[in-house]
Amino acid sequence: MTDSSASRLRLSDRLSSQRRDLLVGGGLLALAGLTFARLPRRSVVMVPGSIENLFPTRFESWRAGADSGFVLPPEDERKAAAVYDDQIALTYSNGNDTQIMLLIAYAREQSGMLMIHRPESCYPGAGFSITADRPASISLEAGKSVPGRFISAEKLPRIEQVLYWSRLGDEFVSSWDEERESLAKQNLRGFIPDGALIRVSLVSADEGRALETLREFVSALYRSTSPQGRSLLAGRLSYV
Repeated sequence: MTDSSASRLRLSDRLSSQRRDLLVGGGLLALAGLTFARLPRRSVVMVPGSIENLFPTRFESWRAGADSGFVLPPEDERKAAAVYDDQIALTYSNGNDTQIMLLIAYAREQSGMLMIHRPESCYPGAGFSITADRPASISLEAGKSVPGRFISAEKLPRIEQVLYWSRLGDEFVSSWDEERESLAKQNLRGFIPDGALIRVSLVSADEGRALETLREFVSALYRSTSPQGRSLLAGRLSYV
C-alpha cells in the first residue's frame, strides 16, 4: 500500500468515526429531549387542603370516640411515614359492642412510599401472623366499587379482620408491584399522582361476618362524607 493510499484510508476512518460520533450524540440529545418532554408536570390532587375534618365523627348509627387498639407500623417505618401529608385514625362504635378502626394515610405527591402502611407489612411487624389474604371488591354506592384486599391477622388472643384499598391518582392498586407499575405509567403520561391508603378493621374471629360489617361501614361512611372526602376515598381527576 502506498503512502497516499494509507493516508486516504486513515482519513476515511476518521470521517467514519466522526459520523458515528455525530449519530450517537444526536441520538443521545434526542433521547434527552424526549425524557425532558415526558417528565411528569401535572399533579393529580384530590384534596389540596387538610383531610382532618373531611370525615364525619357521627353518621347513621356510628359514633367516633378515642383512638384505641390501632396496629401501626414498627418504629422505623413510622419515621418514614413522615412523607405523608396527612394521617387520620378514628375508632367508631355503633352502640352494639362493635368497634371499627379507620386509618387513612394521604400523600399529595406519591413517591411509592405509601406501601409502608400496607397491612401485609405493618401487622407482621407488630407481631401478628397473616392467616388469610384475598382480593375483596368494596361497594361504595350503586354502580361504584373499588378493588381492595381483606386479610385476617392473628396475635392471640386478638384476631383482627382488615379491609383496605389503595388509590394512586386515578387508579386503584392492590399490590406493591401494581403500585410501582401504575406510578411509572402515570409519570410517563406526565402526571404526578397523589396517593391514599384507606384501612378499616375490627376485632373478631368470624371472617365472613366481619367482612360484611366492614363493607357496610365503608358504604355508610362514603354516603355520609363530603364530596372532597369521597374524592379522597374513590378518586376524581383534578389537574393543577
